Amino acid sequence: MAACNITRQRLSEVNPYGAKYFIENLLFQIYEHFDDQNLVDVTFKLTNPSSLITAHRLILSAASPYFRELFKSDDRICSLIEITNIDSDTFERLITFCYTGKTLVTIDNVDRMLKAALILQLKGAVANCADFIIENITDFTLQRAYSLEKETQCEILNEKILAYETRNFMQVTQSSEFLDFDAKKLQAIIESENLHVRCEKDVFNAVKRWYEHNASARKHQLPELIACLRLTQYNMDFIMANIHPLPGCENVALKVLSWHNYSLARSKLALKYTEKRGGQIPDEESLLALNQWTGIIYQYNKTEDLWQKWGDIKINLDRFGVIFVGENLIVVGGYRYGRRSNEVRSWNFKTKRFKQLPSMNLPRSSHCVAILNEKIYAIGGCSAKGVTLRSVEMYSVLNGWKSVSNMITPRYDACAVAFNHKIYVMGGNNESDLKSVECYDPIKNCWTQCADMNEIHNFANGTVHNGQIFVLGGDKCSAVERYDPQINKWTKICCLSKYSYQNCSISVDNQLWAVGCGGSNCVSVYDEQNNKWIAKRKIPEKGRYYCFTLPKVLLKSE
Repeated sequence: MAACNITRQRLSEVNPYGAKYFIENLLFQIYEHFDDQNLVDVTFKLTNPSSLITAHRLILSAASPYFRELFKSDDRICSLIEITNIDSDTFERLITFCYTGKTLVTIDNVDRMLKAALILQLKGAVANCADFIIENITDFTLQRAYSLEKETQCEILNEKILAYETRNFMQVTQSSEFLDFDAKKLQAIIESENLHVRCEKDVFNAVKRWYEHNASARKHQLPELIACLRLTQYNMDFIMANIHPLPGCENVALKVLSWHNYSLARSKLALKYTEKRGGQIPDEESLLALNQWTGIIYQYNKTEDLWQKWGDIKINLDRFGVIFVGENLIVVGGYRYGRRSNEVRSWNFKTKRFKQLPSMNLPRSSHCVAILNEKIYAIGGCSAKGVTLRSVEMYSVLNGWKSVSNMITPRYDACAVAFNHKIYVMGGNNESDLKSVECYDPIKNCWTQCADMNEIHNFANGTVHNGQIFVLGGDKCSAVERYDPQINKWTKICCLSKYSYQNCSISVDNQLWAVGCGGSNCVSVYDEQNNKWIAKRKIPEKGRYYCFTLPKVLLKSE
C-alpha cells in the first residue's frame, strides 16, 4: 500500500497576532500542569540543599538552548539529571522563569541568579538580573557590580553598566571606583556619543583627575584618551593652558589649534572627533517656573530679563508633589475634591500630554518629593484620613513603588533635597512647626538626625547650591539658612522679604534664585559676596511656583 504524504503546515509560519485569548488560555493550562505536576517528564537532582525539581522538557527546551542540547543528548524519557553547579533555590527560580518569563531577584540572590542564568543560557533572565543591578545600583554598590561583571564576563551586564556610566557620568567620576578604571574602560565611556555632561570641560576634568591618580603609570595612555575628547569644543586658550602641557599631548594640541585657525586644512588634520556630542546637555538651558495654582509655565528670557508664558498644564490638584525628570514633570499625589490621591502622572515636554504611572501605595498630600539615583521618593505628608505620615515610598521603573524606612519624625509641608547620595528633609509641620532635619541613606536604608535649623521653616523650599543646602523662608518666617554637611551646621544668611512662604528656590548659572516669595510674583537672586538679595524682573502672576531648568531644544515647537 502506498504511503500517503501529507504536507504539514509549520506552526512557526502561523501569524500569532490576534490569538491573544488562545495564547493566554494556553499559558494558564501550562501553569496548571506545572503546579499540579501533571505530565512532567524530567527530574533534576540538586545537592545544595538536597532537592528534586521536576519540569516539562518541551517548555525548558523552548526557553533555553542549554536545556535543548541537554535533552537531545539524553535519550532517556524519565531520566534523573544531577545539577551540581547551581544551588537548589536559584535553580528552582530559574525553572519558574522558563515558564513565566519573570525572575524572582533580590539584593541577596542576584549574584547567584546571574551566574546560574549564564550557565543555563537564559538570556532573558540574564537581562533581568542586569536590569535589577542597575535599578538598585545604590543598594548593590558600584564596586559589587564591577566585581560581578569582571567575574562573569557578562556582556549584557557590561553593556548595562556602560550605559549607566554614560548616563550618570558626573556622579560616577566622583566615586573611588572611577580612579581605578583601566584605560580601555575609560576610553569606551568618554567616546560615547551620548555621554551625559553639560560641557566638554567636564570630560577633560574627569580624565585629568583619573590620570593624576597614578600619573607615572598612565602617562603613556593619556594621549589616546585626550584624542577621544571633542577637542574642537575647547577654545585656543584652554588648549594651550590645559592640554598642550600634558605629556605626549603636544601634537594633538597643535592639531586642534590648526583646526581653529585654518579651516581649509581641517580635512587633513585627522582629528578623531570634530562634532559636539549628541547626548551632551546644551550649555545654555532655560529657567522655567510652573505656577502650581494655575498650571501656567513661564520661561525666563535672560537677555531681556523677562518672564514669558511658555504653556500650561491642567493639573487640577492642590498640595501635590512635583519633580522634573529627563524631559518630564512628574506630579505625585495631591488633594482634589476633598480627597487625597495616590495617583502619579508624567507630563512630557515634547508631546505635551500626561502619561499615567503606577500609583503610590498610600494617598498623600502636602508631602515632599526628591529624586536620587534615578529613583523618586515620596516623603511624609498627610494620609487619606489626614494623619501626619512618617512613611516614605520609593519608585523605580523596574519595581514600581515600594516602602522604605520611615522617617524619625512625622511631618508635612516639609522640603527635601538630594545631595551627596543622600536625601535631606527639613522643617515642616507636625501639630507644631518644626526646625528639625533628618537624612536618609539609601545604602543603609535608615534615617539619621542632623543638626536643627536655627529657625522654624514650615512651607519652605530647599535647594542645593555651591555644595551646600539652602532653606528659604516659610510660613511666618523670612529667614534663609545654609547647611554644610561636612560640619553638620546651619548658618543664617540675609533674609528674604517678610512674606516668603510658598517660594521656590533653584541654583542656576552659579546663582541662587528665589521665585514667587510669599505667594507673590517677586523674583530675587542672592548676591553671596555682599550677602544681599537683588530683585529681578517680576514673574507675571502671583502663585506658588516650582522651578527647574530645561535644555532649550526641548522647548522648541515641532
